[in-house]
Amino acid sequence: MIWEDACRTLGVLETATPAEIKEQYLYKVQLLHPDKTLDKPDKIRQKAEEELIGINEAYKFLSEDRNNPRNPPKLEIAPRAVRFAEVGLNQKKETTIEIKSAGGPYTNCWIDNSPASWLAVTSVKATSSEALPLLVTIEVQGMPAVIQPERCQILIRLKNEKTGLMTEDAINVEIIPLHLIARLKIQGRKIKFQKVPLDTVRSYVLEFGNRGPEILHGYIATNAPWLSASLSEIVLPKKAMSRCTISVDTTNLSSGLRDVGLINVCTNGGEAVIPVELTTVGQRQSRPASASSYPGGQGQGQKAYGSMYAATPVTRVRRKSGGFWFFKFILIFALIFGVGLACIYYFLDDPDWGNILSWWGAIAFVVSLLLSLVRG
Repeated sequence: MIWEDACRTLGVLETATPAEIKEQYLYKVQLLHPDKTLDKPDKIRQKAEEELIGINEAYKFLSEDRNNPRNPPKLEIAPRAVRFAEVGLNQKKETTIEIKSAGGPYTNCWIDNSPASWLAVTSVKATSSEALPLLVTIEVQGMPAVIQPERCQILIRLKNEKTGLMTEDAINVEIIPLHLIARLKIQGRKIKFQKVPLDTVRSYVLEFGNRGPEILHGYIATNAPWLSASLSEIVLPKKAMSRCTISVDTTNLSSGLRDVGLINVCTNGGEAVIPVELTTVGQRQSRPASASSYPGGQGQGQKAYGSMYAATPVTRVRRKSGGFWFFKFILIFALIFGVGLACIYYFLDDPDWGNILSWWGAIAFVVSLLLSLVRG
């Protein structure tokens, strides 16, 4: 079915809007509905049913944007970029690309089947009765002329010749010869230095290597003043490993610091960014004045400094807090008051207990206070 035939079936102009198409469709359906032809002859009912089927098909066709000739064609390609790595001499590699139509109607589809000497389109296969979607197989071949990475594009074009609308897109293809590849490999993608004391240097050994057949060269750089690397330049032969010492220096840093530095590794075989986390703890010890600042100059000042502290005995006095004296007073008061109360109950037979207990409580308080103030 084409747009003109569908519009003729539904009874609308070829330039009708979606709202006009829907309005005409509802009108036609109401006229040809089976309930409206129940009292009609069989031939009329059968003809109405056939027309209703055609109207439904026409409306379905006109409702899809990809069938509207006023909509420009549009391509959908997956994947849009392909990279063939480690292609040896005369070696062939291939992959499949899917091409779909995601826009208006088209009349022809064009694909550039030989954009480069090392690249070719070897197969084009339709997956439905229509021209699109297509499964396109592309193939690359290693050649002596390809001595460095090469890139090219496979152009694809959709065109509606009736309206003149056209769209164009491309598949990006890259080939990398085997003899040109150096591949960076790093063991460890994150480094942590936890609870590093102040004025301390800690280290970590970072291992990296070249997994490719060519020489790996590049550099290592850091971005924090407390972070350093033992290597700044990388030169590694094929299939070789190396080590770099990563160090952190907490001199001139404050306690409780939490910071993150970066190690940037840039080579012809790849790049890597390694975060380094640092946390510091402890307090910086105060340093005594130099020996030259004491009378007597170098050596003499150090002796005077040592003898001064050696001749002066240090006496540590442990002072007791107020809480200790209060606790001692409570214990003594409870002990005296309890013992006295027991004696009064046991030895006396006086009904006036209130006066006796009041006097004894006062006596126990005074005695406890005096005893608690006595230093042992």
